[in-house]
Amino acid sequence: MKKIALILSSLLVCSVAAAQTLLTINDKEISKQEFEYYYKKNNHIESDTLSAEAYMEMFINFKLKVEEAYALKYDTLSSFEEEFNSYRTPLASALLTDSAKIKELEEEAYNFLLKDVEVSHILFRIDTPEDTTLAYEKALAAKKRAKKMDFNKLASEVSEDPSVVMNEGHLGWTTGMTMVYPFEKAAFALKKGKVSEPVRTMFGYHLIKVHKTRPTRGEVQVAHIFKRKPEGADSAQIDAIRKEMYRIHSVLENGGEFEDLVRAHSEDKNTKPGGVLPYWVSTGQTNDLFEDAAFALKHPGDFSQVVEAPYGFHIIQLIDKNEKPNYERWMPQIQTRIRMDERALIVRKSFINKTRKEYKLADSLTDKEVLEYANANLEIKYPEFALLMQEYRDGILLFNISKDQIWDKASKDEAKLKEIYEKGNFDKPYNKVRGIVISKYQDELEKEWIKALREKYTIKVNQDILKSIK
Repeated sequence: MKKIALILSSLLVCSVAAAQTLLTINDKEISKQEFEYYYKKNNHIESDTLSAEAYMEMFINFKLKVEEAYALKYDTLSSFEEEFNSYRTPLASALLTDSAKIKELEEEAYNFLLKDVEVSHILFRIDTPEDTTLAYEKALAAKKRAKKMDFNKLASEVSEDPSVVMNEGHLGWTTGMTMVYPFEKAAFALKKGKVSEPVRTMFGYHLIKVHKTRPTRGEVQVAHIFKRKPEGADSAQIDAIRKEMYRIHSVLENGGEFEDLVRAHSEDKNTKPGGVLPYWVSTGQTNDLFEDAAFALKHPGDFSQVVEAPYGFHIIQLIDKNEKPNYERWMPQIQTRIRMDERALIVRKSFINKTRKEYKLADSLTDKEVLEYANANLEIKYPEFALLMQEYRDGILLFNISKDQIWDKASKDEAKLKEIYEKGNFDKPYNKVRGIVISKYQDELEKEWIKALREKYTIKVNQDILKSIK
């Protein structure tokens, strides 16, 4: 870490040397760039735009207070560090990443949404680290057997996915954003009929087989009327529910209002008003029977026949339809997923590798040390970030020292406040105008403080540089 500190120190010296010094307070040099940052940011607030020369007087007063805070070591207080880092850390984290890699993963994720795959898998679970080698060996052995026997029969025999007893490893049609990332990436890379190499996910090792592929069916926004199949219901009970749904369907065909029938009969409490599902339906989000019926609807307002699905009966109405997933609506979900799943590690590793290359860092530095180096170097690499951090630093120091030197002092000095009140010829009782009196005292303290600071510190302004600022 000493080596990192030395490199940073030399870079900082070069950076400072390249800046034009506009203002000097004692030995503290303040650049033209920093002055312009404040001047352009704050000057528009004034009702009458100030010239650079007029603004400089305000800027000097501001910087004198900050310099006094440094002299009194306000910057060494733990409370200062804590508050400053609460601002810097989230802003720095946005720069300590590989934006190009994130963009690449965003585009990849959206492209996955443009394709559907019908897949089966065999899972060998990893419940403890000790299971890893054995699970991998099982997967390799199963891949060899898959060359000579039906994949789904093999899944029934060896897969450790609990659902295999119901589906023989067949997951059906799926699309992007429905599977964990390593599984998804492998599935979309496979050609039809091929079996993957062992794919590691948080669950274990998978063998994946793609049966069919197709372009996306898009996405649909639908409402439905739903009647649940009660758990343990016999055939007579289910038949009664089926007949009730056909009766409701008949009412619809004869002009009944879908929303009225939703309110009267639907048992899905999670829908929006009118029975609208809270999400757009795409491949793999519900079940094949529901999805096939929903995607078969052509025009908004059309409704399906009665659909008997595993958990109940549906009548589906089309609200809206997109031929492909809406990019703007999907992107926030994609970005969240990238931050949360295995892709976050890919982004982190890519950033670390690029940082090593950019600064020619030694291989002996750990990933953590590389990130620390990049973090410490942000103010040098990004001048705008450096100015923003200087603004936060100065702002915190200014607030804290002003609180001690002016605001608290004025509000606590009752003797002085009453003296100002008695000299002020106020026409209201003291307790009614105390706030105004405090403000007057604060103005007095401010003027006295600025006068003392201007006498204490040596101030030099490079007038030629100042005149060049418009």
